[in-house]
Amino acid sequence: MKQKFGLPLVNAHTHAAMVAFRGMAEDLHLEEWLNDYIWPAEKQRVSSDFIYEQTKKAVLEMQKNGIKVFSDMYFFEERVAEVAEELGIRVVLGEGLLDFPTPGAKTPAETLEKTEKLLIKYRDNPLVKVAVAPHSIYTVSKKNLLKANQLAEKYQAIFHIHLAETKKEFDECLAKNKLTPVAYLDKLGILNERAILAHCVWVTDDDIKILAERKANVVHCSLSNLKLGSGVAPIAKMLDSGINVCLGTDGAASSNRLDIWEAGKFAALIQKGINLDSSFLPTKEIVKMMTVNGLKALGFSAIDGQNIAEMEKEIEKNNYNFLYALNTSEIDFC
Repeated sequence: MKQKFGLPLVNAHTHAAMVAFRGMAEDLHLEEWLNDYIWPAEKQRVSSDFIYEQTKKAVLEMQKNGIKVFSDMYFFEERVAEVAEELGIRVVLGEGLLDFPTPGAKTPAETLEKTEKLLIKYRDNPLVKVAVAPHSIYTVSKKNLLKANQLAEKYQAIFHIHLAETKKEFDECLAKNKLTPVAYLDKLGILNERAILAHCVWVTDDDIKILAERKANVVHCSLSNLKLGSGVAPIAKMLDSGINVCLGTDGAASSNRLDIWEAGKFAALIQKGINLDSSFLPTKEIVKMMTVNGLKALGFSAIDGQNIAEMEKEIEKNNYNFLYALNTSEIDFC
């Protein structure tokens, strides 16, 4: 008999259609992985129909793994919305903004225009929310980051960005701006409770204080960070500082799995190991990261008749000793 688990799992950062590139480029650093393999493949293969077809595969995989909500950053996101409505899954989607042409738009201005249309179209949709989604501080200029933030402010939308993922990004930002990536975004006035920051591997203690003060949300992508050799985010410190930390798989090209249960296991075990303390990130904390923390970050107060307060009470009542023992195939996500 399967173990019952009645809470909704949340994948707070992914690129769903990248399931098509799973296993394509292994054992590479992020820059080589992106520049030499992923971006050329996207240029060649990504289209509106590609996004629809591959996102459908990814969503079916996520639903099988108990994921009820996901946050997507990619291209042709109107097709992601179609899939969400067809398969009955909640999504916060964002059209990827970069300074150079993307498969979905020729210019940053076109991406922002497309994003605004999506914000208006899905304003009251029960399944689909829209975020403003600049890719990163190294692919989006200060000017375009500010324009993106203005759009997010106008619609009180989520601002979803990759941040402080690698040492290279950290060092280059420090050299160019005399600021860490976190401090740079803070100086631009971007950090607030609607900011969703994927990765945050390379952060200082001062950065953690800033994130806590601004009430920004961090999405920890344990498997992707390990596979790309990016490092280990200090999430135990972040949680101790009161930061809302949730979990993401990243795309299946970099994490290989669209499995938040697995991502949570790895997140806990890594923190225990690097801190030399088995008490770090107990199972209840991981379950919160998998569920209610993700809902909070994505702006959901309730889902499927359960509100966050009720879910938190449910988590406190259980010890979830089966977290490490079972895989998703052994769990009934009721």
